[in-house]
Amino acid sequence: MLVPMAKVEIIGPKSEFLDLVSLLHEQGKLHIEDLSKKIQAGQVPLEKMEISGDEVAVYDRLDEMLLRVRAILKTLSEPEGGVDAARRTVEYQRLWKLDADGLAAEVGSIIDEVEDRTADLAALHTAAEGELSLLARYEPILSKIQPLARQIVVTGAFDSVALLVERRYKAGLEHLEAELDKLTNSQCEIISTDIDEDTTAAIVVYGRPYAEVVHKFLSMENVNQIRLPQDFQDMPLDVAYEEIRQRRAELPSELDRVRGELAELSKRWYAKLTVARDVLVDRIDEIVAIPKFGRTEYAFMVEGWIPVDDLAELQALVKDAFGDEIIVTQLAIDEREFADTPVAMRNAGWAEPFQSLLGFMGTPKYGTYDPTWMLALFYPLFFGMIVGDIGYGLIMLGTVMWLRNKYRENEGIRIATAVLGPAATSAILFGFIYGEFFGNLLSYQYMNLIIPLYIYDGAVAFGNPVPEGATQLLPFAREEMVPVFLVISIAVGLIQVLLGLALGVYNGVRTRHWSHVWEKGGMFAFVVGFVVLILAVVFAAWLGGMALWVQAVAGLVLFLGFAGAIKGGKLLGAIESISALANVASYLRIMAVGLAGAIFANAVNGIAAKMGSPILGIIVAIPLQALNFVIAAFSPNIHAVRLNFLEFFGKFYETGNKEYQPFHKTGGEKGA
Repeated sequence: MLVPMAKVEIIGPKSEFLDLVSLLHEQGKLHIEDLSKKIQAGQVPLEKMEISGDEVAVYDRLDEMLLRVRAILKTLSEPEGGVDAARRTVEYQRLWKLDADGLAAEVGSIIDEVEDRTADLAALHTAAEGELSLLARYEPILSKIQPLARQIVVTGAFDSVALLVERRYKAGLEHLEAELDKLTNSQCEIISTDIDEDTTAAIVVYGRPYAEVVHKFLSMENVNQIRLPQDFQDMPLDVAYEEIRQRRAELPSELDRVRGELAELSKRWYAKLTVARDVLVDRIDEIVAIPKFGRTEYAFMVEGWIPVDDLAELQALVKDAFGDEIIVTQLAIDEREFADTPVAMRNAGWAEPFQSLLGFMGTPKYGTYDPTWMLALFYPLFFGMIVGDIGYGLIMLGTVMWLRNKYRENEGIRIATAVLGPAATSAILFGFIYGEFFGNLLSYQYMNLIIPLYIYDGAVAFGNPVPEGATQLLPFAREEMVPVFLVISIAVGLIQVLLGLALGVYNGVRTRHWSHVWEKGGMFAFVVGFVVLILAVVFAAWLGGMALWVQAVAGLVLFLGFAGAIKGGKLLGAIESISALANVASYLRIMAVGLAGAIFANAVNGIAAKMGSPILGIIVAIPLQALNFVIAAFSPNIHAVRLNFLEFFGKFYETGNKEYQPFHKTGGEKGA
């Protein structure tokens, strides 16, 4: 649900302004409205509150310290076991009570103690990692060149360069040597050897005076030269190889030493630095918030939004701190303000993770219906109806549980698994309904483990085989009951589309957008009339003399609904009415995509069964079933989301402009 919000206005003497800002920050419940925009537009007879020169100086000083603290924290890491929350709170309160000069002195002493050392260690760590990565690229190449390099002794008058050439271009080395002879007055020689089935290594020896000419020529010929790192460029290739090997062996221990020192620094300073960062952020936030308020010559005004349940607390806090000097007034909210009213959402624990998925549609508009719980219901339902396989569902659920356990501290993984877990469970449940385990493995053709549920002679019974003339209830064999599955898919689509239109009417009434009420209400009547008319024609024989009456009433409802949609939405209303019927048909994808997956899985089982050997059949089945599983994991997700977002939410969902962002202290900022 959307949290009911109260719009409040706070007025008081300017002398109490900064103390009120601190109180609002401490409570942390008020979403502050930026009055500077209204003042600039001339909507309120106020002037913008301005930051004083002293406060600007404090801001500059604290902001510079915050940048340095964050830079240090990027080098450090949270110690094993985390930071003690109680000690952190005590340290936060201690720093918060300091004035600006005291805070700057305290944080400055911490920075002076640790900044230079962490910067040096960070530079060493980056350099060592970069060098290790660089040498790791050269060692395997030089290992191939080294045997050839040992055959060559280069004197001071000569230099050499190594080349790698694909064996199919080996003949080009003769052309290369001929051209280099011309450029160097025959002071050049190429020695080559095949080092593997694809590559030929070559070393070009040339007189030092011709070094620039040789390198320029080789570059123009697009030859793959091996250019050694700067520290090794003056060494013979075989010597460089040994030096690189030795350096690579030394670097891991150097990295371990640097990491160890950083870990010790983190253990000692990480908690203090994070507290300092949070206090700095909160102090700066109070200064930055000042221009959002309005003022007259003697008074200030604050405007904002707060959850209705927290309004009494705010009024009591202000009353206790300032008596009658500062007045908190609740203002009426006009429906025209709903688009700019900040939105906070509060849902049950099982539905809350789906708020993140809903967020892709944008923040819902205040005063409209929050469909989070419906998304939490329909998304797993559609996913399960499409996948409907016990085996695939178990693999998905196992993967979700593994990810959730392994990355339990990762908020993104926690939310994703909370969304995908119900979807995987739904796939398992529908797998039982369909009787599918990696396709039809449980059926009588293979394992014969399914005992059907059926109705026979008016009684419900289990048994295998199903007697002739009995009506089978379970399993619902999708592949054999396509017409029934088609009707179910259309029925589900009809229910959801009509529900969406009904919610569109509800939102229109709540926000007093009567054109929306006419449009959505008309579309609802149009769809109902159309469906009833079709059913009345199909079942005319069963209805008998009532058929014409039902058809006439349905036709009238259809016509009036279409007229209402046009009245509310003009031409777009007419188009949307027709589109609503197409939206219902879109739910056939539940049948089509799900049936395609089931047929594929069954076909794989059939192919495997014809292999003649169980082992060979398994070898064939596993990669094909894996392919179908990958498709089942992704494609149904897309379709389940699409049906909810486009076909369903498209009928009623309206987005607002603001999320509820209360003016509060960090209490532990996660991002450094």
